[in-house]
Amino acid sequence: MFGWFKKKSTTAAGPQGQIKVYLNPLVMLLAGSERQKGRPLTRDEVHHIRDSAAHMMMTPDEAKKYYAILDSKAPVHRMNPDRIWEEWQEIRTQVRLR
Repeated sequence: MFGWFKKKSTTAAGPQGQIKVYLNPLVMLLAGSERQKGRPLTRDEVHHIRDSAAHMMMTPDEAKKYYAILDSKAPVHRMNPDRIWEEWQEIRTQVRLR
């Protein structure tokens, strides 16, 4: 009637036109977990952290605005969740693990 019950098409990322936006930067979550653990994270641990991280689905425009607000306060490296293991291996030694 009003389109409320129409099946929405989806992609791997979620509803069409939406992307997963992590509320806390993945790099910070990984660095904190590795610091707490006291040794390098395993591939499974990295994927578990990514998969259990708080996130919202947003349109690309909403995500761009959200990230612009975050970056204006403190720019943080944004990781590609599809390549999180490979990217973490490349940058983990550059991240301060205080």
